[in-house]
Amino acid sequence: MERSQLIYVVTVAECGSVTRAAEKLHLSQPSLSNQIIHLEQELGIALFARVRKRVHLTEAGEVFVRHAQRILNDMQALAERMEDYAANRSGRVRIGALPIMCALHIPELIGGFHSEYPSITLTLQERGSAELLQALEQSEIDVAFAILNPSEPAVGQVHSLPLLQSEICAAVHVDNPLARRDAIELEQLADQTLITPNQDFNLSGIILSHLSSLGISCQVQNICSQIDSCLALVNKNMGISFCSRASADYYRYPNVVSVSIKPAISRTVYLVYKRSGVLSLSATLCTLCRGVLEDKRYIIKIFGKRAKSVVLSPVCAKIVVIII
Repeated sequence: MERSQLIYVVTVAECGSVTRAAEKLHLSQPSLSNQIIHLEQELGIALFARVRKRVHLTEAGEVFVRHAQRILNDMQALAERMEDYAANRSGRVRIGALPIMCALHIPELIGGFHSEYPSITLTLQERGSAELLQALEQSEIDVAFAILNPSEPAVGQVHSLPLLQSEICAAVHVDNPLARRDAIELEQLADQTLITPNQDFNLSGIILSHLSSLGISCQVQNICSQIDSCLALVNKNMGISFCSRASADYYRYPNVVSVSIKPAISRTVYLVYKRSGVLSLSATLCTLCRGVLEDKRYIIKIFGKRAKSVVLSPVCAKIVVIII
């Protein structure tokens, strides 16, 4: 039984005449009659009683038409629903973001997507970058704002759009002698207590890998799960932590000074989604973020006058905001 056969029976029932139904369907009358007869033979029961030039539904025909109309309505609704998905007018995007997303102005980027596609449901999870990449790999989320560590195995399995690049600075208590320096050399951290987020956050890996490459051994306390908590402990003079200048400016602890690191270390926040099984909405969010960041006026509005946009690749037209 095919959809066209359902349409033929319903149309004949509505018109009460095979001739009028054929005209409405743009078919010849003999062709439509044959289609109805073949269906009745397939079902093994008559759907219409034929009286002269008129046709009337049998009891079985009435049941058939009632169910056929429901099926056709459902098929039409399904087609329209799929068109909405294809046109990004409907659907869901599960977004993963760093807990410092407010300091990175990620809500503004997500808000721009919501304004463009208000009918799409957005859900948000906050985790460290390592956890976000794992969640992306396991299809628990569709797209993530995360810091990528090149040593992560999952990095090669995702599409990535660089969004925000910031200098990593040392967060130092005002009473620490290092707070009075213009820049801190990594070797000067050897006798310091370092407070870093746990291994769910790639920022820790970036810092520790630089120290390890220089053969610097430090007393590291991975006792926090949030950058905010690390800075709060620095504010109590319990050690030195690390964060972007954007984060330091956002949280503004009174006894914490952000000092540049020498040689300079930076970290980039990416918008990432899986290479395989990519949802069109994830790609759309990526495209929208690129469009937002190409608008220099919008960059200044969100990130302030210290921000500037730089084209990283003329081939891919990748845009990154540098916070200076």
